Amino acid sequence: MLGSPLVWLIGRSAETAGDPTAVEQALRAAVTTEATTSAPSAASSPRVTTTTVTPSLRFTVSESTLVPEGPAPTGLTIRGIDVDAPVEPYGVNRSTGEMDVPSNVRDVAWYQFGPSPGQPGSAVLAAHVDLASQGAGVFFNLRDLEPGEIVEVDYDDGSRQTFRVEARVRYEKTAIPLDVIFATDGPPVLTLITCGGGFNPSIESYDSNVVVYAYPVDGDIG
Repeated sequence: MLGSPLVWLIGRSAETAGDPTAVEQALRAAVTTEATTSAPSAASSPRVTTTTVTPSLRFTVSESTLVPEGPAPTGLTIRGIDVDAPVEPYGVNRSTGEMDVPSNVRDVAWYQFGPSPGQPGSAVLAAHVDLASQGAGVFFNLRDLEPGEIVEVDYDDGSRQTFRVEARVRYEKTAIPLDVIFATDGPPVLTLITCGGGFNPSIESYDSNVVVYAYPVDGDIG
């Protein structure tokens, strides 16, 4: 992370915009308990879940063998905060038990064991806010994204889907709603995540995550 004046900007960012509670409730209502809290056997289900923690982004993820439906995301454009970045599929690093994220600040990670953007459930795209060795990251200005702004996702089949930001919220890392962020059922929600809040230089970590929820423009946002 980055121990510099950039940290002061992130620490002072607005915590909430829009109504994240409505998004959380819509996703939580559709969460399948056995898919998010247990690990069914391969004989009874194609889904295998394991719990891991990533120090870099400080959230827990569930890895699944289920391949998401729909094309895979390859690019992300958010004109309102000057983002035009490649998207690569990432899962869990089995040697460390962490979610894989790009080693650079330019690329965006798609959690490939969850939904593809636009499919039912929460499609997670994560990127660095900054790195000490590289400076500001592609999601450095995610904290400034406001409801109503447009997010575009490109896919490997040549198509593009438009999403509209519904809400932005900053969660303390100890209170982030994992069942919502990694929901595999419910309304299609594009979930963008980076680090934020205060920076602790002694452990080189932020205390929060900035999360933006966006709905497909042609989907049900009610």
